[in-house]
Amino acid sequence: MQPKPLRILVSPLDWGLGHASRCIPVVKQLLEAGHSVTLAGSGRSLMLLQKEFPELESVTLQGFSPEFKQSGGMAFQLLRMLPIFLRMMVRENRELENLVEQYHFDLVISDNRYGLWNKNIKSIIITHQVMVKAPWWLKFAEYPLYLVSKFLISRFDECWIPDNESTPGLSGDLSHKYPVPGNAMFIDPLSRFSDSELSNEQENPDAKITAIISGTEPQRSNFEELVSRQLMELDLKATIISGKPESNDSVGLRGNLTVLSNASAEEMRKLISDSTLIICRPGYSSIMDLEAMRSKVLFVPTPGQTEQQYLAELHQKLGNALWRNEDELNLKTDIPDAIKYRGFTKNSEDKGLKPIMERLVKK
Repeated sequence: MQPKPLRILVSPLDWGLGHASRCIPVVKQLLEAGHSVTLAGSGRSLMLLQKEFPELESVTLQGFSPEFKQSGGMAFQLLRMLPIFLRMMVRENRELENLVEQYHFDLVISDNRYGLWNKNIKSIIITHQVMVKAPWWLKFAEYPLYLVSKFLISRFDECWIPDNESTPGLSGDLSHKYPVPGNAMFIDPLSRFSDSELSNEQENPDAKITAIISGTEPQRSNFEELVSRQLMELDLKATIISGKPESNDSVGLRGNLTVLSNASAEEMRKLISDSTLIICRPGYSSIMDLEAMRSKVLFVPTPGQTEQQYLAELHQKLGNALWRNEDELNLKTDIPDAIKYRGFTKNSEDKGLKPIMERLVKK
Protein backbone atom coordinates (compact mmCIF):
# COMPACT_ATOMS: atom_id res chain seq x y z
CA MET A 1 0.00 0.00 0.00
CA GLN A 2 1.39 3.40 -1.01
CA PRO A 3 2.00 5.68 2.02
CA LYS A 4 -0.15 8.79 2.15
CA PRO A 5 1.71 11.88 0.85
CA LEU A 6 2.50 14.43 3.53
CA ARG A 7 1.96 18.20 3.46
CA ILE A 8 5.37 19.54 4.48
CA LEU A 9 6.59 23.05 5.27
CA VAL A 10 10.31 23.69 4.64
CA SER A 11 11.81 26.88 6.04
CA PRO A 12 15.49 27.94 6.18
CA LEU A 13 17.01 30.75 8.22
CA ASP A 14 17.56 33.94 6.23
CA TRP A 15 21.18 34.48 7.21
CA GLY A 16 23.18 34.25 4.02
CA LEU A 17 22.23 31.68 1.38
CA GLY A 18 23.77 28.57 2.93
CA HIS A 19 20.77 27.51 5.00
CA ALA A 20 18.57 27.67 1.90
CA SER A 21 21.06 25.95 -0.41
CA ARG A 22 21.33 22.89 1.81
CA CYS A 23 17.53 22.64 1.88
CA ILE A 24 17.58 22.06 -1.90
CA PRO A 25 18.46 18.33 -1.68
CA VAL A 26 15.88 17.91 1.10
CA VAL A 27 13.10 19.47 -1.00
CA LYS A 28 14.11 17.43 -4.06
CA GLN A 29 13.96 14.19 -2.10
CA LEU A 30 10.59 15.09 -0.60
CA LEU A 31 9.16 15.83 -4.05
CA GLU A 32 10.58 12.60 -5.49
CA ALA A 33 8.83 10.73 -2.66
CA GLY A 34 5.53 12.29 -3.73
CA HIS A 35 5.05 14.69 -0.84
CA SER A 36 3.57 18.19 -1.11
CA VAL A 37 6.08 20.90 -0.17
CA THR A 38 5.47 24.53 0.74
CA LEU A 39 8.42 26.90 1.13
CA ALA A 40 8.53 29.49 3.88
CA GLY A 41 11.04 32.19 4.69
CA SER A 42 12.11 35.68 3.78
CA GLY A 43 14.71 37.71 1.94
CA ARG A 44 17.40 36.25 -0.28
CA SER A 45 17.08 32.85 1.35
CA LEU A 46 13.48 32.42 0.19
CA MET A 47 14.27 33.94 -3.22
CA LEU A 48 16.92 31.27 -3.80
CA LEU A 49 14.45 28.46 -3.12
CA GLN A 50 11.74 30.13 -5.19
CA LYS A 51 14.09 30.31 -8.18
CA GLU A 52 15.12 26.69 -7.68
CA PHE A 53 11.52 25.47 -7.28
CA PRO A 54 9.28 27.98 -9.12
CA GLU A 55 6.41 25.50 -9.20
CA LEU A 56 6.09 25.32 -5.41
CA GLU A 57 3.85 27.47 -3.25
CA SER A 58 5.68 29.77 -0.85
CA VAL A 59 4.75 31.95 2.09
CA THR A 60 6.60 34.74 3.86
CA LEU A 61 7.81 33.87 7.34
CA GLN A 62 10.08 36.54 8.77
CA GLY A 63 13.06 35.38 10.80
CA PHE A 64 16.23 36.65 12.43
CA SER A 65 18.40 38.26 9.73
CA PRO A 66 20.65 40.85 11.35
CA GLU A 67 22.78 43.46 9.66
CA PHE A 68 26.09 44.16 11.36
CA LYS A 69 27.92 47.43 11.82
CA GLN A 70 31.37 47.91 10.36
CA SER A 71 32.84 48.57 13.80
CA GLY A 72 32.56 46.28 16.79
CA GLY A 73 33.01 42.51 16.96
CA MET A 74 30.26 40.33 15.54
CA ALA A 75 30.04 38.28 18.75
CA PHE A 76 29.47 41.42 20.84
CA GLN A 77 26.83 42.66 18.39
CA LEU A 78 25.07 39.28 18.51
CA LEU A 79 24.98 39.40 22.31
CA ARG A 80 23.28 42.78 22.10
CA MET A 81 20.76 41.33 19.64
CA LEU A 82 19.92 38.34 21.87
CA PRO A 83 16.61 39.84 23.14
CA ILE A 84 15.55 40.46 19.51
CA PHE A 85 16.48 36.88 18.61
CA LEU A 86 14.37 35.50 21.48
CA ARG A 87 11.38 37.67 20.51
CA MET A 88 11.69 36.49 16.90
CA MET A 89 11.67 32.87 18.08
CA VAL A 90 8.42 33.41 19.96
CA ARG A 91 6.89 35.27 17.01
CA GLU A 92 7.80 32.66 14.42
CA ASN A 93 6.44 29.95 16.70
CA ARG A 94 3.08 31.75 16.80
CA GLU A 95 3.15 32.32 13.05
CA LEU A 96 3.81 28.61 12.53
CA GLU A 97 0.70 27.83 14.59
CA ASN A 98 -1.34 29.98 12.20
CA LEU A 99 0.22 28.32 9.14
CA VAL A 100 -0.46 24.84 10.49
CA GLU A 101 -4.09 25.78 11.12
CA GLN A 102 -4.44 27.35 7.68
CA TYR A 103 -2.60 24.77 5.53
CA HIS A 104 -3.00 21.62 7.69
CA PHE A 105 0.66 20.67 7.47
CA ASP A 106 1.72 17.21 8.67
CA LEU A 107 5.38 18.11 9.15
CA VAL A 108 7.69 21.12 9.39
CA ILE A 109 11.40 20.95 8.53
CA SER A 110 13.37 24.05 9.44
CA ASP A 111 17.04 24.89 9.05
CA ASN A 112 18.41 26.68 12.12
CA ARG A 113 15.03 28.26 12.94
CA TYR A 114 14.60 27.39 16.59
CA GLY A 115 11.07 28.75 16.86
CA LEU A 116 9.61 26.47 14.19
CA TRP A 117 8.39 23.62 16.37
CA ASN A 118 4.78 22.72 16.96
CA LYS A 119 3.26 20.32 19.46
CA ASN A 120 0.51 19.25 17.04
CA ILE A 121 2.70 18.10 14.15
CA LYS A 122 6.09 16.49 13.71
CA SER A 123 8.84 19.11 13.83
CA ILE A 124 12.41 18.63 12.58
CA ILE A 125 15.34 21.02 12.80
CA ILE A 126 18.46 20.81 10.62
CA THR A 127 21.57 22.20 12.30
CA HIS A 128 25.29 21.52 12.57
CA GLN A 129 25.59 23.85 15.56
CA VAL A 130 25.13 21.53 18.52
CA MET A 131 27.56 23.88 20.24
CA VAL A 132 28.39 27.52 19.55
CA LYS A 133 32.00 28.58 19.05
CA ALA A 134 32.67 31.62 21.20
CA PRO A 135 35.47 34.21 20.87
CA TRP A 136 38.40 33.89 23.28
CA TRP A 137 36.89 36.32 25.76
CA LEU A 138 33.74 34.19 25.97
CA LYS A 139 35.33 30.72 26.01
CA PHE A 140 34.02 30.12 29.51
CA ALA A 141 30.46 30.39 28.13
CA GLU A 142 30.78 27.65 25.49
CA TYR A 143 29.47 24.83 27.70
CA PRO A 144 26.53 26.87 29.07
CA LEU A 145 25.71 27.90 25.49
CA TYR A 146 25.80 24.21 24.51
CA LEU A 147 23.24 23.48 27.24
CA VAL A 148 21.00 26.26 25.91
CA SER A 149 21.36 24.91 22.37
CA LYS A 150 20.57 21.40 23.61
CA PHE A 151 17.41 22.67 25.30
CA LEU A 152 16.22 24.52 22.19
CA ILE A 153 16.86 21.44 20.04
CA SER A 154 14.98 19.24 22.51
CA ARG A 155 11.71 21.02 21.63
CA PHE A 156 11.78 19.35 18.22
CA ASP A 157 10.85 15.75 17.51
CA GLU A 158 14.08 15.25 15.61
CA CYS A 159 17.34 17.08 14.95
CA TRP A 160 19.17 16.25 11.72
CA ILE A 161 22.90 16.97 11.86
CA PRO A 162 24.31 17.27 8.32
CA ASP A 163 27.70 15.70 9.00
CA ASN A 164 29.44 12.36 9.35
CA GLU A 165 29.17 10.73 12.76
CA SER A 166 32.91 10.08 12.97
CA THR A 167 35.10 12.82 14.46
CA PRO A 168 36.03 15.43 13.28
CA GLY A 169 33.68 15.18 10.31
CA LEU A 170 33.34 18.46 8.45
CA SER A 171 32.09 20.48 11.43
CA GLY A 172 34.66 19.48 14.07
CA ASP A 173 33.75 20.69 17.56
CA LEU A 174 30.45 22.17 16.39
CA SER A 175 28.84 18.72 16.25
CA HIS A 176 31.40 16.46 17.93
CA LYS A 177 32.82 18.13 21.03
CA TYR A 178 29.84 17.46 23.32
CA PRO A 179 27.24 14.67 23.33
CA VAL A 180 24.50 15.31 20.80
CA PRO A 181 20.91 15.68 22.06
CA GLY A 182 18.86 12.51 22.42
CA ASN A 183 16.63 13.41 19.47
CA ALA A 184 19.58 14.05 17.13
CA MET A 185 20.97 11.91 14.34
CA PHE A 186 23.82 12.37 11.88
CA ILE A 187 22.48 12.30 8.32
CA ASP A 188 25.81 12.84 6.47
CA PRO A 189 26.67 16.12 4.71
CA LEU A 190 23.88 17.83 2.76
CA SER A 191 24.87 19.24 -0.60
CA ARG A 192 22.90 20.42 -3.62
CA PHE A 193 25.57 18.60 -5.68
CA SER A 194 25.52 14.81 -5.86
CA ASP A 195 28.34 12.39 -6.64
CA SER A 196 26.63 11.45 -9.90
CA GLU A 197 27.10 15.04 -11.10
CA LEU A 198 30.84 15.09 -10.44
CA SER A 199 33.08 15.32 -13.45
CA ASN A 200 36.53 13.68 -13.31
CA GLU A 201 38.10 16.35 -15.48
CA GLN A 202 37.74 20.07 -15.83
CA GLU A 203 35.86 21.11 -18.92
CA ASN A 204 38.42 23.89 -19.41
CA PRO A 205 42.10 22.98 -18.87
CA ASP A 206 43.09 26.64 -18.33
CA ALA A 207 43.35 27.99 -14.81
CA LYS A 208 40.06 29.47 -13.72
CA ILE A 209 38.99 31.03 -10.45
CA THR A 210 35.44 31.20 -9.12
CA ALA A 211 34.62 33.42 -6.15
CA ILE A 212 31.36 32.73 -4.33
CA ILE A 213 30.15 35.73 -2.34
CA SER A 214 27.76 35.21 0.56
CA GLY A 215 26.79 36.33 4.04
CA THR A 216 25.02 39.19 5.73
CA GLU A 217 25.43 42.86 4.90
CA PRO A 218 27.58 44.90 4.86
CA GLN A 219 30.21 42.13 5.04
CA ARG A 220 28.90 40.50 1.83
CA SER A 221 29.34 43.69 -0.22
CA ASN A 222 32.74 44.43 1.31
CA PHE A 223 33.97 40.96 0.40
CA GLU A 224 32.70 41.25 -3.18
CA GLU A 225 34.39 44.63 -3.66
CA LEU A 226 37.71 43.36 -2.26
CA VAL A 227 37.79 40.17 -4.33
CA SER A 228 36.63 41.96 -7.51
CA ARG A 229 39.36 44.58 -7.23
CA GLN A 230 42.13 42.05 -6.70
CA LEU A 231 40.95 39.63 -9.39
CA MET A 232 40.82 42.43 -11.97
CA GLU A 233 44.51 43.08 -11.33
CA LEU A 234 45.45 39.48 -12.24
CA ASP A 235 45.82 37.88 -15.65
CA LEU A 236 43.38 35.10 -14.83
CA LYS A 237 40.00 33.99 -16.09
CA ALA A 238 37.65 34.44 -13.16
CA THR A 239 33.98 34.45 -12.26
CA ILE A 240 32.25 36.04 -9.29
CA ILE A 241 28.87 34.77 -8.09
CA SER A 242 27.51 37.69 -6.08
CA GLY A 243 24.79 35.82 -4.19
CA LYS A 244 22.03 38.34 -4.99
CA PRO A 245 19.00 36.39 -6.26
CA GLU A 246 16.90 39.57 -6.18
CA SER A 247 19.02 41.30 -8.82
CA ASN A 248 17.90 41.48 -12.47
CA ASP A 249 21.45 42.04 -13.71
CA SER A 250 22.29 38.45 -14.53
CA VAL A 251 25.74 38.84 -16.15
CA GLY A 252 28.32 41.59 -16.16
CA LEU A 253 31.85 41.82 -17.53
CA ARG A 254 34.77 43.68 -15.95
CA GLY A 255 37.78 42.95 -18.11
CA ASN A 256 38.77 39.33 -17.51
CA LEU A 257 36.11 39.05 -14.81
CA THR A 258 32.58 37.69 -15.29
CA VAL A 259 30.10 38.70 -12.59
CA LEU A 260 26.88 36.74 -12.04
CA SER A 261 24.25 38.12 -9.69
CA ASN A 262 23.25 34.60 -8.80
CA ALA A 263 23.45 31.05 -10.13
CA SER A 264 21.16 28.04 -10.03
CA ALA A 265 22.41 24.79 -8.48
CA GLU A 266 23.18 23.43 -11.95
CA GLU A 267 25.03 26.61 -13.02
CA MET A 268 26.96 26.59 -9.75
CA ARG A 269 27.93 22.94 -10.21
CA LYS A 270 29.33 23.60 -13.69
CA LEU A 271 31.30 26.63 -12.54
CA ILE A 272 32.81 24.80 -9.56
CA SER A 273 33.62 21.73 -11.66
CA ASP A 274 35.35 23.94 -14.23
CA SER A 275 37.45 25.84 -11.68
CA THR A 276 40.99 25.36 -10.50
CA LEU A 277 40.23 27.13 -7.23
CA ILE A 278 37.22 28.44 -5.33
CA ILE A 279 37.40 31.59 -3.18
CA CYS A 280 34.65 31.85 -0.57
CA ARG A 281 33.64 32.24 3.04
CA PRO A 282 34.04 29.08 5.13
CA GLY A 283 30.33 28.82 5.84
CA TYR A 284 29.35 25.27 6.69
CA SER A 285 27.02 24.83 3.71
CA SER A 286 29.80 25.97 1.38
CA ILE A 287 32.13 23.41 2.96
CA MET A 288 29.60 20.62 2.32
CA ASP A 289 29.26 21.68 -1.33
CA LEU A 290 33.03 21.87 -1.78
CA GLU A 291 33.49 18.41 -0.29
CA ALA A 292 30.86 17.02 -2.67
CA MET A 293 32.72 18.61 -5.61
CA ARG A 294 36.25 17.64 -4.35
CA SER A 295 37.31 21.28 -4.74
CA LYS A 296 40.41 23.25 -3.87
CA VAL A 297 39.56 26.41 -2.00
CA LEU A 298 40.85 29.60 -0.46
CA PHE A 299 38.79 30.49 2.62
CA VAL A 300 38.33 34.08 3.77
CA PRO A 301 36.32 34.11 7.03
CA THR A 302 33.85 36.90 7.71
CA PRO A 303 35.62 39.29 10.13
CA GLY A 304 34.50 38.62 13.69
CA GLN A 305 32.50 35.47 12.84
CA THR A 306 33.99 32.97 15.24
CA GLU A 307 32.48 29.85 13.68
CA GLN A 308 33.90 30.62 10.24
CA GLN A 309 37.29 31.37 11.76
CA TYR A 310 37.23 28.00 13.54
CA LEU A 311 36.16 26.07 10.42
CA ALA A 312 38.85 27.76 8.31
CA GLU A 313 41.54 26.88 10.85
CA LEU A 314 40.22 23.31 11.17
CA HIS A 315 40.34 22.59 7.46
CA GLN A 316 43.74 24.15 6.99
CA LYS A 317 45.00 21.93 9.84
CA LEU A 318 43.44 18.90 8.11
CA GLY A 319 45.22 19.87 4.87
CA ASN A 320 42.04 20.59 2.95
CA ALA A 321 42.34 24.30 2.28
CA LEU A 322 44.29 27.52 2.86
CA TRP A 323 42.68 30.42 4.71
CA ARG A 324 43.49 34.11 4.96
CA ASN A 325 42.14 36.99 7.03
CA GLU A 326 40.22 39.47 4.90
CA ASP A 327 42.54 42.37 5.78
CA GLU A 328 45.59 40.28 4.76
CA LEU A 329 44.18 38.91 1.50
CA ASN A 330 46.59 39.10 -1.44
CA LEU A 331 45.26 36.98 -4.27
CA LYS A 332 48.44 37.34 -6.31
CA THR A 333 50.30 35.17 -3.81
CA ASP A 334 47.40 33.47 -2.02
CA ILE A 335 45.98 31.75 -5.12
CA PRO A 336 49.20 29.83 -5.93
CA ASP A 337 49.58 28.90 -2.26
CA ALA A 338 45.98 27.68 -2.00
CA ILE A 339 46.32 25.50 -5.12
CA LYS A 340 49.12 23.58 -3.38
CA TYR A 341 46.65 22.22 -0.82
CA ARG A 342 45.10 18.83 -1.60
CA GLY A 343 41.53 20.13 -1.60
CA PHE A 344 38.48 18.41 -0.16
CA THR A 345 38.02 14.66 -0.53
CA LYS A 346 35.17 12.33 0.29
CA ASN A 347 35.97 10.47 3.51
CA SER A 348 32.87 8.29 3.53
CA GLU A 349 30.04 7.10 1.34
CA ASP A 350 26.92 9.09 2.06
CA LYS A 351 23.89 6.92 2.73
CA GLY A 352 21.70 9.56 1.15
CA LEU A 353 18.44 11.08 2.30
CA LYS A 354 16.11 8.39 1.00
CA PRO A 355 16.19 6.11 4.10
CA ILE A 356 15.61 9.15 6.33
CA MET A 357 12.70 10.34 4.25
CA GLU A 358 11.15 6.88 4.29
CA ARG A 359 11.05 7.07 8.08
CA LEU A 360 8.87 10.16 7.92
CA VAL A 361 5.83 8.30 6.65
CA LYS A 362 6.29 5.41 9.08
CA LYS A 363 6.10 7.52 12.23
